[in-house]
Amino acid sequence: MALDKCIMWGMEAKDAISIGALGVAFLALFIAPLVNARISKRQVIAPMRQAWINALRDKIAEFVSIVSINRWHVCPSDSDSPERKNEANNEDKQRYERLKLLTASVQLHINSSEPDHQQLIDLLITIVSDYHDNEDVSKRLENLIVLTQKILSDEWKVTKKT
Repeated sequence: MALDKCIMWGMEAKDAISIGALGVAFLALFIAPLVNARISKRQVIAPMRQAWINALRDKIAEFVSIVSINRWHVCPSDSDSPERKNEANNEDKQRYERLKLLTASVQLHINSSEPDHQQLIDLLITIVSDYHDNEDVSKRLENLIVLTQKILSDEWKVTKKT
């Protein structure tokens, strides 16, 4: 019956097959670049997201390592020599500057419109302030690690989907 319809339209079956093949080739001409573009995007974005995840993890790990050592371990005592006091004060200053740099770097790495990311920055700023004031930051460090793990896990899930 299909053969009869083709003949009624004034073409033979081989002409209909040729036109069909031409139509498929024409569609492939437009669809293949779209599919390739999507695959290329995935191949570019996934490594970039993974690099971002690794950079954020490294920055938070360094931040935690610096803050984990209380300032009183670094700061000099009154009985220390002037040379030792100077060295200790320089080390304390360098550690504080590094914390501020890491906080700023994390701030620039994250999406400030996401609530978890905003909470991360607030927590980093609070920890730096408490660290500077010689307050106990151990509980906040635990919260920082848990929050960072959640953010990294969420980002990893998104990376796997791309």
